[in-house]
Amino acid sequence: MKKISPYACYEVMLNYTCNARCMFCSQGNFDKARLASFEQTAKSIYIAWQEGYRRIGFTGGDPLVSPDIIKAISLAKKIGFPFIRVQTNGIRLGDRDFCKRLAAAGLTLCKLSFASDIPEEHDRLMGHAGAFEQSVDGLKTLRALKVRISVNILITKYTYHRIADIIRSFLAMGVRNFIIVYPLYVGAMFRNSSELGIPLEDCTGPFAEASRLMEEIGLGNEILFLNVPACFLKGRESLSIGLNPFNTTVADPDGRHTNLDDTSAADRQKVPGCDKCRLKDKCFGLERSYIKIFGDYVPPSGLKKTFSALNEESKSVSLNKKPVFFTENEECLFEILKDGKEKSTAEVLEAARHIALCKDCTDGNSVMNTGSRLEGLGYIKRRFSGGKYYWSINPCHKAKKNVI
Repeated sequence: MKKISPYACYEVMLNYTCNARCMFCSQGNFDKARLASFEQTAKSIYIAWQEGYRRIGFTGGDPLVSPDIIKAISLAKKIGFPFIRVQTNGIRLGDRDFCKRLAAAGLTLCKLSFASDIPEEHDRLMGHAGAFEQSVDGLKTLRALKVRISVNILITKYTYHRIADIIRSFLAMGVRNFIIVYPLYVGAMFRNSSELGIPLEDCTGPFAEASRLMEEIGLGNEILFLNVPACFLKGRESLSIGLNPFNTTVADPDGRHTNLDDTSAADRQKVPGCDKCRLKDKCFGLERSYIKIFGDYVPPSGLKKTFSALNEESKSVSLNKKPVFFTENEECLFEILKDGKEKSTAEVLEAARHIALCKDCTDGNSVMNTGSRLEGLGYIKRRFSGGKYYWSINPCHKAKKNVI
């Protein structure tokens, strides 16, 4: 059996059905009425576990429209998945009772997509009146239920110049993790490219501004960029999703199982200048339909740094700086230790199983990395005894609440 990375995720598409009519939808001409049967969904969940995946996600369409979403999450939890994610437009989350049912079933991460932080603009682009208010209500409800939240910010002509401001809006709501999504120019996004499209060259400055903001508040490693080649992130190339393998298998409603790395490579092509870049063997280049609209992009010079050097720089971002905000891993550790009792790493991991705030509650290295950073900042005390590390809140340096 092929060894599966502990960070690999198995994505189960429950449907192509959706309760929005997004102007930027990239799902093309899929049958919007198509639903996977629960028998098929259950089979995919069992296959994922048997193949060694320990992270599972449910997508669509919009997966929350599926009548089987609660059963699917419950089954994944029962089998043993410690990480269960949904990716959604958030419309159904306006129902607080539904949010409670999702959390009780075992949901650990909700990834919400926003087209704007301006309600009227978001609703128009989503094709659904009230979508913004419903999504924000759900965001706040799920955070109160200790479900981790990540926000996708879609890049269009309406948002590209305001990314940092949009991040600030969601920071104020308690969000700590962001994916900046440059759209795929297929389906509705291709048809509406004249109104919504913006070339990547115009986004490089706003990308840098958003990254600097996250670094300044101590969350430099909590922002990533999807569908953005590394050459548009000068100095922060390692934030480009796709340089590392996706390690994701997608099971769709028609029973197909697709490796995301294979499909990503097939949809992209290199452009002049790519041959001079140190990342030419890791980066797939530009999306083919993007090139049809905007033409080739010629990088001004090849990237000189190795991928390993970029990763080391990324890991060190903001690590020695007093945070304005804490990461969700850090918030999780504070939550576990707030009773004042000293806990071993194993006890922290056991407690974290019941708190979905963190990303890596099955990984002792995460406890070590998070605890060590907070110890260096004076918030946490660490003690080594009998071959074990023990953690506690430093009474001399209470953690401040996150502020903007």
